[in-house]
Amino acid sequence: MHDDAILSVPSRKAIHDCVAAHAGAHLRDVARRCDMPLGTTLYHLDCLERAGLVVARRDGRYKRYFTHAGVGRREKEVLSLLRHDAPRRIVYALLPGPGMTQRELCQVIGVSRSTLSFHVNRLVVEGVVTRTGGRPEGRYALSEPDLVRGLLARYQISLSPEDAARFGAVAPPLAAPVEPLAVS
Repeated sequence: MHDDAILSVPSRKAIHDCVAAHAGAHLRDVARRCDMPLGTTLYHLDCLERAGLVVARRDGRYKRYFTHAGVGRREKEVLSLLRHDAPRRIVYALLPGPGMTQRELCQVIGVSRSTLSFHVNRLVVEGVVTRTGGRPEGRYALSEPDLVRGLLARYQISLSPEDAARFGAVAPPLAAPVEPLAVS
């Protein structure tokens, strides 16, 4: 089936546009943003995936959706991490400076040391954050600040406007939010 025919269904087009604007969103997030039932949203996401217009990526217990074009493999990996609150706040905190210690990060983002340790270690394993220096006061910094800054700027509205305001917006958003489409 041709892309135009697949996207001729208004609710499917709305879901596709939502995934384009909110790359890495999971099923419930897409359904909520489009104001559609979960079953309907899942059906249309499956149709879009079979047609090759949307790709899904597993992220733990979530299945995150991306449009086929426009987001590379590395961007998908980083966006999947940024869709989680604590990793996103860690990244926002690390954006402006040369690095922070675990103690400083805990104070800035307001989580316990064990919670921070869990999330920062995952960011280190995924190559988003690097750790320099020995324990206990090693410093954490972003390994790809330009990539992260670009993704946060492009998707800050869909990631967390509150975090962008709290930590200082990185740039004007490039992607506008998608308004829910009324389904009849």
